[in-house]
Amino acid sequence: MKAEAARRPRLVWAAGVVVMVLAGLAGLGIFIAKEPYGYDLWAYVLAARHLIAGEPLYAAHPEVPFGPFGEYHYAPPAAVPFMLLAPVPFWVATVIWIGINAGVAAAIGWYLIRPLPRDARPWAAAAFVLFLPTILEIALGNLNLLTLGLCLWAWELRRRSAAAGTVLAVAIGVKLLPLTLVLFYLASGRWRVVAWTIAVGVAGLVVTAVVFASDFPAYVALLLALMDSHWTADLIASTPPAEVAAFLGSPIGRWLLPVASLATAILGGLAARRHARDETHLHHLALAFAPYLASFGLLWFPYLVTALPLMASTLHRALHLPRPGMRGALTAALALSW
Repeated sequence: MKAEAARRPRLVWAAGVVVMVLAGLAGLGIFIAKEPYGYDLWAYVLAARHLIAGEPLYAAHPEVPFGPFGEYHYAPPAAVPFMLLAPVPFWVATVIWIGINAGVAAAIGWYLIRPLPRDARPWAAAAFVLFLPTILEIALGNLNLLTLGLCLWAWELRRRSAAAGTVLAVAIGVKLLPLTLVLFYLASGRWRVVAWTIAVGVAGLVVTAVVFASDFPAYVALLLALMDSHWTADLIASTPPAEVAAFLGSPIGRWLLPVASLATAILGGLAARRHARDETHLHHLALAFAPYLASFGLLWFPYLVTALPLMASTLHRALHLPRPGMRGALTAALALSW
């Protein structure tokens, strides 16, 4: 009996390895099918070329939230690192950026899967490599994986306020995606992290306004245009199923996800202050809902990569439940949500 009990986890692990390999091959097949690559990367590289040539970063009349191919919708400093890729042919830049994004994804996967029980790790890795938003993110060449990695790094550094606040400010500077995490840190009592985030963010804005003086007004105008855009509401209204579109366009539905985003940040932070053992899970919950402060988040499928930490944390908690029935039910529910 003891030998059989000891053999069972090894069999589960071995089966998981087989599934992981098959999932990796399937994920690679999906990635290959997503060619051509670098749709979003082109906007960054083109913006970097504009910087080198001394040309304006932003279109005179930007189309928001989705612009034409190559239109740049981010803060001016975000284009600076891509100046390294600007001189090379775009296909070379794409290969390099795919490699970087894949490396960031691998680091995130290692960080999230490592705390799981040994026999569960290959199964979690299989789900990770076959997660469509991650595959799309690597193929398109966006900055969501990098932003996610910075948010997780900031959380790991949370006991070092200056470092955590600086990294979180950089994450928000790259993309405004994790803005509500500032509320989570504040509600959880980590006001020093918030103070550093604000200080670094304000300093970054001042430097941006000075260094990119000619482009900064256009960037502010772009942000205002994003806030005032009716394009998102129109697209949601025309997207099936009609019942869901009608609800999301209703006075109640319009506020559902923004309220959930704020609630998971504020109430989750307050709960984290009282229940320190759950603070990481609550942080990941707030991170998962962070993109939906604006309804635009619904339209960008790769934003679901921010749910990966929550799914890993939920799986970890499910596998440590004492009752096998509850453990199996929660694991099955998690698999269905994936």
